[in-house]
Amino acid sequence: MTLEQLKTALDQQFDIVGFIKTEQYQQALRALDKPVLSIPFKTMAVVGLSYPKRIIKHTDTHLIPSFYTFGRDYHDVLKNRIKQALDPLGIQYDLGVDNHPHNERLAATLAGLGFMGKNQLIINQDYGSYMFLGLVFLDIDIEKPFVLEVNDSCGDCKICIDACPTNALYEGGYHVSKCMSHYNQTKRVLTDVEIEKNYALFGCDICQMVCPKNVNKGKVVHEEFLLSGKEAVSIIDLFNDSEKTFKEKYADMAYLWKGKTILMRNALMLLSRSHNSKYNDLIEQSIEKYTMPWYQDTAIKVLKKLKG
Repeated sequence: MTLEQLKTALDQQFDIVGFIKTEQYQQALRALDKPVLSIPFKTMAVVGLSYPKRIIKHTDTHLIPSFYTFGRDYHDVLKNRIKQALDPLGIQYDLGVDNHPHNERLAATLAGLGFMGKNQLIINQDYGSYMFLGLVFLDIDIEKPFVLEVNDSCGDCKICIDACPTNALYEGGYHVSKCMSHYNQTKRVLTDVEIEKNYALFGCDICQMVCPKNVNKGKVVHEEFLLSGKEAVSIIDLFNDSEKTFKEKYADMAYLWKGKTILMRNALMLLSRSHNSKYNDLIEQSIEKYTMPWYQDTAIKVLKKLKG
């Protein structure tokens, strides 16, 4: 099996593909003083699949997550595309998409898929930061990796830093605990400021939407990312449906991976933000049913504000 054959197979499924030696990736981790895991594969392929930018607004009855969750769950989409590309070749491989211990963004920069932007996202010349990443570990040895050339950077631009509502970004890095996309997916008691600032049912798009590198990007729509009708989440469904019923109703959506209750907690913040008191009775009932401190704390604060 040659590198050219592997690249041809992956190119048919992905917008951009690069290859690096596993040893190169591990050396980069050591240089950054990061933990280095044992990887029983000599070569890594880094794949990228673009997704579209689409804006849908909240209503009194439905709430909207980050647009990277629109369409089918990207974890499944990338895994399926990798399998479609490589299974017919009969080679041994392993893969990872998002939920794994490896550093996708570091691997992507080494493979030349883009550069690390100040918004902490990989920015590609053709697709901006609107791109899902996946890793493929291959049981082959290559003399010369296939690395794309990158001649770009953020330069002096700091628009995303200035736009971040929680001051998570700064020159040279970011405070992950302050990132809205991080804390609205975390099961912990939130501060009053975090509750006030949150604007999405799940995730955050601000640092991408303001980025000059994303102008005229996010236009490619792969079949799996067509709108499914489940992008807008019913508030009634959130508070009334059981976990099982809700997951069946909103199946294949990426925002489900943290469960329904985390979405309920985030919905509370949006109801507070919009002064929407129509669901106060449901909030009261949920406080009795969901006793986790990280949920109850937000629910009690929001209900008090909405009643006041």
